[in-house]
Amino acid sequence: MLDPRQIRQQLHLIPELAFAENATKAFLKAELEAMLKQDKERSLHFELHEFTNSSGLLLSYSGTQGDYQLFRADMDALPLVEQTGYEYASRLKGCMHACGHDVHMAVLMGLIARVYENLPQNNILFLFQPAEEGKGGAQSILAEGVIQQYPVSAAFALHVGSNLPVGTISSKTGIFFGIPQEFDVEFIGKAAHVAFPEQGVNALSAAIDFMSQMQNEVLELSQSQRLIFHVGKMQAGRIRNVIADSCILEGTHRSLNIQTRNSLNELIEKRAIQCARSIGARVKTDFLGSYDAVVNDQNLYERLKERSTGLGYRFLEANTVMTGEDFGFFTTIYPGLLFWLGSGSEHSLHSPEFLPDESCIQVGIDVMYALL
Repeated sequence: MLDPRQIRQQLHLIPELAFAENATKAFLKAELEAMLKQDKERSLHFELHEFTNSSGLLLSYSGTQGDYQLFRADMDALPLVEQTGYEYASRLKGCMHACGHDVHMAVLMGLIARVYENLPQNNILFLFQPAEEGKGGAQSILAEGVIQQYPVSAAFALHVGSNLPVGTISSKTGIFFGIPQEFDVEFIGKAAHVAFPEQGVNALSAAIDFMSQMQNEVLELSQSQRLIFHVGKMQAGRIRNVIADSCILEGTHRSLNIQTRNSLNELIEKRAIQCARSIGARVKTDFLGSYDAVVNDQNLYERLKERSTGLGYRFLEANTVMTGEDFGFFTTIYPGLLFWLGSGSEHSLHSPEFLPDESCIQVGIDVMYALL
């Protein structure tokens, strides 16, 4: 197997979008198979599984005692044009590992190599999961029921963090990452010349009314609970002097519990219908991907804090963030833990300039192995 830094470099060259991580899977599979061929006796402890409905990979390791501990890395990239100047920059224009999943996979491969070398007594599952970026790849993996065939006592994942120095580990107990909900609202009106507005139905006007009402509603709700409502894209009309016959809003909201998420969904649908009917327009509302909150187990958090500081790394108490992470589907089923791994990058996640320092990979491997 290649050195983990080399693995990261090769993965950074071939970023792929959600559920299309075919070259990524092929590369990882080849590296794992090459490692397993090195020693037949050691390889008897491992079994490589493929999934029917996705590009994920699962490597099981059978030790001599205990339930299985699951370690997960996500695989997909983002539709961005890379601007890092990195020697191993993406070969695929318009696609980039801007969220550090290449680092996550490199850490997991390094962890596998260390387990292969030391053969600990633990039983372990190593999961390479597709489609974390808004597509809910964790759900597709869990839907196949392969992981549920193992008695899993704990699930672990890390995420590189921007503006955190290399050698820093950060996490918290309880709700760590919130619940994201993506939505589209399309108002459908009737086009007419601006000189004869009575002949048309202004879809843009209905959308503006909807935005105003939602902002007032969310302002009131935010007095009692933490949430975010955001429309990031609006597309309306065709020509400047024609009444817009269509207006599409693409947005997201974030909350910390399922009840609030469901209430916001109901409110969006209700206000959209009201605003459309008030001017004789039609409306179509679609609710897209949504994840469970990531909830960190108290005991696993204490283990992380003790082991990372014992290794000489700096530990910081984290804040709850409204970022979405489909690792929440695992923490809903199993005691779980997600933590920030300091990346040394000053650029934010999902930035075309985001480039973690490769030295953080070894830190991630050390901490993950210590969690065993």
